[in-house]
Order: sequence, then structure tokens, then C-alpha cells
Amino acid sequence: MNILIPHSWLKDYLKTQASPEKIAECLSLCGASVEQIKKVGKDKVYDIEITTNRVDMMSVSGIAREVAAILPQFGIKAEFTNDPYEIKSKVKSQKSKVKIDVVIKDKNLCPRFTAVVIDSVAVKPSPPKIKKRLEAASIRSLNNVIDISNYLMRSLGQPAHTFDYDKIKGHKMVLRQSKKGEKITTLDDKTHELPGGDIVIEDGSGALIDLCGIMGGENTAIDKNTKRVLLFIQTYNPINIRKTSMKLAHRTEAAQLFEKNIDPELVIPAIKQGVKLFESLAGGKPASKLYDIYPKPYKPKAIKVSLQFIEARLGTKLHSTKVKKALEALGFHVQYATSRQRFTIAVPSWRSHDVSIPEDIVEEVARIYGYHNLPSNLPKGALPKKLNNQTFYWEKRLKHLLKYLNFTETYTYSLQSKTLLKNFRLVPEEHLKLKNPLTKEWVFLRTSILPSLLEVAQKNTQFEKINLFELAKVYLPKKKGLPYEIQHLSLLSTSGFLKTKGIVEQIAKELNIKLDFRPHQKITQLSPEKTAIIKAKSFGEKNSSWEMVGTIGEVFEPTLKRFEIEKRLIAVDFNFDKLAALAKKFKKYQPIPKYPPIIEHLTFTNKSQVLASNILKTARKTHRLIKGVEIIDVYKNRLSLEITYQSRKKSLSDKEVGGIRKTLVRNLEKLGLKLRGKL
Repeated sequence: MNILIPHSWLKDYLKTQASPEKIAECLSLCGASVEQIKKVGKDKVYDIEITTNRVDMMSVSGIAREVAAILPQFGIKAEFTNDPYEIKSKVKSQKSKVKIDVVIKDKNLCPRFTAVVIDSVAVKPSPPKIKKRLEAASIRSLNNVIDISNYLMRSLGQPAHTFDYDKIKGHKMVLRQSKKGEKITTLDDKTHELPGGDIVIEDGSGALIDLCGIMGGENTAIDKNTKRVLLFIQTYNPINIRKTSMKLAHRTEAAQLFEKNIDPELVIPAIKQGVKLFESLAGGKPASKLYDIYPKPYKPKAIKVSLQFIEARLGTKLHSTKVKKALEALGFHVQYATSRQRFTIAVPSWRSHDVSIPEDIVEEVARIYGYHNLPSNLPKGALPKKLNNQTFYWEKRLKHLLKYLNFTETYTYSLQSKTLLKNFRLVPEEHLKLKNPLTKEWVFLRTSILPSLLEVAQKNTQFEKINLFELAKVYLPKKKGLPYEIQHLSLLSTSGFLKTKGIVEQIAKELNIKLDFRPHQKITQLSPEKTAIIKAKSFGEKNSSWEMVGTIGEVFEPTLKRFEIEKRLIAVDFNFDKLAALAKKFKKYQPIPKYPPIIEHLTFTNKSQVLASNILKTARKTHRLIKGVEIIDVYKNRLSLEITYQSRKKSLSDKEVGGIRKTLVRNLEKLGLKLRGKL
């Protein structure tokens, strides 16, 4: 998650003379990564990437704490000021108190709930300073009341929400889990049908007024007539928030913070600061008691770790004082027993979820000390053996091969739409469907790459020739558990059936495997007249059996029309995992024959439509001196064969070749071919 922080705002919590550029450099070396510094007006804004486990840094004050701990390691003075956890002020209410009835059905849903009613609120634009800071942080300024909520969230990393107190019917709030099918209209005017198990708040009439942790309800929104505001700050069960946000595809900054387990101890500092902002920006005054429901207060946990343990893992000697200062600057309470050289470290509440074992303490010391200051030693001992990954090896080889065969590699999404599946005559119900798709186009996990390739071809019909391939995973559903993930290699070409078949044979040659093509008429997406299943087996394994590895065929004309493609396309789909398993890296060496071959061409009439695979198989088995048989031309019902005769022991005579030729022609005529001309 990235956040934007103006330098002027950072200085509210950080006392230092360091420039923004120096702060960015030091922070990136030892903490969060500053991706860039933007200039906005007279201010400079840090664009900072925060790792998921460091929700405490997703705020101005959190970053300031880190920077104050890091800069002294570079010889730069820095002090963390206005620590929100040290706010001592109390929320004082007026004499004429108002009340809110709070009911929490399940304490596990809301670890801490706080609220206070603010009276005499004047809704108006925020002061220029607040506006500029929010807009520099990419947050739209709306009015002073809403801006206070956003200001608190970016300043402290604690989301806040404001209700119009007078719109809460019965002045009652019941926090519970939603029922399946319940509906709520949120502040962005979107109506959501809830899946159930979501954290919601209903008012005294039973109407939902808050989709907790994500967005408030439109029915209690602040408007220009609002006079009394309920300032509402709390923490939620992160699992519930994450599930709801993803299922509804409704991602807000508040949801992204709540799902990362915000510190409940931050709630009171946030509401105190919120009251101050209402007093200064909106003229408001507390009109109720401070409601604070906190059934399980945080108890600091202690981690014991020796100095020797830290030094051994960092590979360098450290002084105990330096370690103590580094940890204390981050908010840890540290005691050091000199006699045992052991630290007892109390973890602050805002780090309780990511620091729990001695190794976590080592990591904190390492990054503040500076990874760049740790010794760099080359590893000793024998080099580790390179892992032999057959799949990766052949993936690289085939991608290079297809590139030189004039094919273009594509990368398409693993998710496909219902329309795309139907256009390719696939059944959507036979695919795994996402429960919370982000768009209508990305709904089903694909079982075939070909629909996506056809979609690419549709967008590139301006090209005369199309040669595409993709090597990626498909996902086949199982009755239980995760799907089968299988690597597929798919090709799409305008080169015609025979040329594409030749490319497939070239792939087999690269893999050192044998192929066999068998006609097949039951693949609905491919033409029944020009479709074959592909079987394969490894060279040199006498007892190996043929295994189905893929299909080749012309895309059926009705399918092409659905994709608005007028060109004829040949589609090939391989189970790449099977191909890689059958492939052999090392080929058997055969010396070049000393004696020249005799090559001749024979043309046959093929009125019986004998399969090419049967013709080639019969011809090659006719005699041991027939070393090669290839189909070199096909026209209507005629085909021409190129026959290669060769001996390793001598030059062949015309008489020897003539005898073999007669046997060859006789065998082929038994299949249904007829030789054109005379022998």
C-alpha cells in the first residue's frame, strides 16, 4: 500500500533540519521505501510504499516515528514530537448531555468501540491549510466535518466516521453481523446486497446505517443542516472486514487499514484529537460522555533476547547501549541485564502483531543499525548444485523455437468472461467462478487458452498473417479443494493445416519425441473434417505407450463468426506438462553415412482419402533401406511422396532400389492409393 505524505505535515511530528531528499534516502535504506518525491505547490510530497505488516507506518505520525529513529544513525539530529499516544487531555462534556444507546452483539467483531456526540457544529469549508494538506495527499476536501475524519485517518492511521446524530433513529446503535440479502446504501450512493457475516450497525428502527470498516450509510450522512455529530472511532475484526470488502469489490482506504489489524490503543488518542479538531474547525463542543467499550485491554508482551544472539545473526559486534537506543527510539521499552547480557523488551501496542519472537527484534536492530553497515562476506564451502527443472528448461527452448518460426508470444489473463466462454462454445458452469470478481470480464478461471488467443486475433485482424502462441496455466475444477493447475501450450495460425502440422512436428523434433496424429470429430470448437488428436512417446523407449498430449484442428466457422474473424485459423492445444515429461535432452548419435542416398518422387491418386499418418507409417515399414518418407505436395486427391533410399554399407544399385520400390507401391495400393504413371 502506498501513501502520500506532505513534508509540511510530517514536520508536525518530526523535529529535524534534514531536507526531504535526505529523509527519503535514509528512510529507504532502513525503513519504508520512498518511491519518489513530488513537488505540490510550495510543499514536497513523499510517495511511500508500506509493507502489509506495518500498519503502524501507514500514517504521518507513524512515518515520523520511524524517521526520528533512523536519522541519528546517519549523524542527523531528529526528534519525534507530539506523540499521539502521550496526549493527556480529557474529553469534557457540556452540562446538557445527550445519550446514545450502544449494543454490541458480538465482542469479537469490535475489539474497541468509542464514540462522542459533538454539539453546535457548523458545517463549512475547511481552512486552506487543511485543504492543501489533504489534496496534496490525494484526498478530496469536501467540508470541515468530513475532512476531520480523513485528516485523522492520514495523520494517525486510524479511520474515523461521523454520523448526523439527529438522523440516528432512537439514538440507538446495534453492532452485529449482517444477514444474507440485507441491503444498505452507502455514502457513495451505491446499494449493496450483503452476503451475510458482514459487520454492520442498525439504528433504533432496524435500518442499517453503517457498513462498518468500509463506508457509512447514506441515511445518516452529514449535510449542510447538520448541527450535532456523532464522532465514531473503533477497531474491527480484520477478517470480517477483508471478506466483506473483497466480496462486495468495495475497496476503501479505511477497509485497507482495518483489515491489517489497527492498534486498539490508538483509538483514544484519535478521538481526543478528533474532538480538538471539531472545536477548532467547526466550533463544536462535546455534548455527551465518551463511550469507550474495550473488553480486552492490551497487555504488553515481553521478549527476552541476548546480545550474543543478536550479534551472531548479524555477523558483527554491537554495543548494548546502541541496541537499547535503537529499540527505544522505535517505542520499545528495554531493560538490559549487564551480568547476563540479556535484554527484556516490552513490545508497544502498535507493534504487537508483527513483533513476537527474538528474530523480530534482530530484524529491528538490523534495519535501524543499517543493512548497508553489516559486513559483506562471500559464502564459504562448495557451490550448491543447480536444480534440474525440466519444465523451465523446455519452456525456454520452445519459446525460442517458436520465435524463430515467426510466432508472437502473448500474455492473456487467467480469468475469462461468460461471453468469451460462450463464444468458444464452452460451458461457464464447468469453470471455477470467482465469488467477488472485480469486473464482468474477469469472472471464470480458464480451462483453455484458445478463447483468449482468439480474442487477441480478433483485435489484430488488420494483419494478413497471424501466428500467436501462449504458454500458461489452465485450471481444471475438482470436486473438492483447489483446482488442477496444468501448463498448456496453445498456438493459433493462419498458415493452414499442413504448415501448422509441420510446426507441431518441429516442436516434437526439438523435444526429441515421436508424434502420431489421429482424426477426431468430437471437438465442438474445431472443424470435424480437419481435426486430429495428437499422441506422443519418447524416442528410444521400446516399451513406452502412446500418450495423448494435445489437439490440432481448424477453428470451426461458426466459432470464428462469433469472434468476428473472417480468416481461417488453425488451433493447436498441448498439455505442456506431459510434453516436458516425455522430452529428452540428449539425442542418440548416428554417424553420417559414407555412401550417398538415392532420392526419388512418386505421385499417387488418393481417392479413398487414406490418412497421411497411415501412408507414412506403411511406407517407412516397407524396407530397412527406406530411410525417409515425406509428403511434399498435395493437390485435390493427389499427393507426392519423396522417398530416400540409403545403405550404410554400400552404394545402392538401380536394381536394388527397383525391387524395394515395387514392394512400396504394392503396399500403398493395398491401402487404397493408385500410382500415377508406370514403374
